[in-house]
Amino acid sequence: MSPRQPWICVTPEGPDDGGDFGPRTPGTRTSGIQEALDAAHALCRDVYISGGRGGLHRGEGVARNIYTLDETLRVPWSQDFCLDGGNYLLIYRRESGSALHLDSQMNCRYKFGLIVSNSPDPAVLLKPRTPGPDDFAVITASLFDFSAVCSQHPEGTSIQLDSSCGMIVNSRLFAEETNSQGTALYLTDAGGAGQWLCNNHIQVMYGNQYHAGDQCTGLRLGDPGSRKILDNRLGMSLHAPRGAYFDEEKKEYVTRQDFVPERAIGAQVHAQRNELRLSFYGRRAPGHDLIFEPDSRENIVSAFALPNGLTNRARMPTDRVTLTHPPGFSIPTPPLPASGEWVVNSTCSPAQVLILEPGAVSEWAIQEAEYLPQSLPHNLSLVDNLRRPPRPEPPLPVPRAQTIPAGLFPGQSFILEPGERVRFTYTRPPAWRWKGIR
Repeated sequence: MSPRQPWICVTPEGPDDGGDFGPRTPGTRTSGIQEALDAAHALCRDVYISGGRGGLHRGEGVARNIYTLDETLRVPWSQDFCLDGGNYLLIYRRESGSALHLDSQMNCRYKFGLIVSNSPDPAVLLKPRTPGPDDFAVITASLFDFSAVCSQHPEGTSIQLDSSCGMIVNSRLFAEETNSQGTALYLTDAGGAGQWLCNNHIQVMYGNQYHAGDQCTGLRLGDPGSRKILDNRLGMSLHAPRGAYFDEEKKEYVTRQDFVPERAIGAQVHAQRNELRLSFYGRRAPGHDLIFEPDSRENIVSAFALPNGLTNRARMPTDRVTLTHPPGFSIPTPPLPASGEWVVNSTCSPAQVLILEPGAVSEWAIQEAEYLPQSLPHNLSLVDNLRRPPRPEPPLPVPRAQTIPAGLFPGQSFILEPGERVRFTYTRPPAWRWKGIR
């Protein structure tokens, strides 16, 4: 390596073809890439990984851009570091473990190629656990770019963000494609026991699960008990499984006829207060495009297509779904509650409540929904969150109610936001119908 060269170069036949490292690096188990990263870490250099054209053409694989991994490629803690490269293929050949593990990062930029793994563990794992930049275990203010991440194990995950040991905040992740048979994208805070996973921008252009079978998930946002995955912005397309496989005789990919994956889930949401822009394609079981689990609340979902519908299990049903078309009278009208009892809007849409018959109502009331405190999290400062005792969580605001000491009239209407409630006091019940609005 030239002492003046600002980067360390990995090449397909390096170091024999002039690169600093590569598959011919003595003793390497990572095609020379781990050695390049370690040298860059020691010498404060950047890294460039050479790529080239590849893929499948006329049933034959083009293998001029392939690097193999026989152990996990570990990106050590880094600050002000850049890894760049062309389009190359990383093939992980072990039966367990991750192909790529990114530890603590601060103000770093990464451009990876196509990563393939047959392991049940995450193909790409972003999990800060080593005290690194400024002596914190954290991923912050960094950019991660992938050509594609393929997890070919039915229980595997393409990309996982794991804040169980350190914060993942203020960063951006982009993938042209995830190709998964298990889970495409998984964010976890260890069920609320980890650190903040907040204020990240994540985009997956093509969430490809055509090769998956009956049971798979496109997006898993949190776990039961999650409470530290907040304020993230995610954009994904979620393509339902087709049971696709490679036909050796035809030398092409084919799909199963009349295949409906009954247990496939598009997006499964446990976390709170995130913004999701999602498109769902293909056939899943009714209600399986989007599932809000019990801990989910205050997420904003823009669904460009939701052909198989949603399931709302949230205990506090304040998640909001905006469709490109008005929901109108397609949302369900709940039965009228008994006199003095509350009924909640759990439709995920603002509902216009139309009074058809006034009944004999003496008074009625609306109660607003319970929302998370706006000061949660207080901030994402590393010093405040990782060097000081945990700040007590602010109490939940007490929902306010308004009582109207009057009856109803035909044609009257009012709006219930998701999670808001209404009750009537009556001797003869009124009649109503709900209409969803955007």
